[in-house]
Amino acid sequence: MRGNGIENFAFPIHEMDSVLEVYRTNRVLILGGDIYIKNSSENFAPFYENWFYEGSSVEDSIIKAQDYLRIFKGKDLYVCFVA
Repeated sequence: MRGNGIENFAFPIHEMDSVLEVYRTNRVLILGGDIYIKNSSENFAPFYENWFYEGSSVEDSIIKAQDYLRIFKGKDLYVCFVA
């Protein structure tokens, strides 16, 4: 995502369960995230979808992320987590 001015990783939506499991194992609190799509020139562009979490429970933050991202499963999208 550096080419977009963002210092973060973009994970394919289809890998979200694996990524979230790593976050769960390492007790990472997810504060939210942004959804991106690759445009015709293979650059990431905002998909204008995002979510946030204001609590302090790692488990609840992961559940909220899973619930939100589930609606995008099967689509060729990418997620950047805010942790």
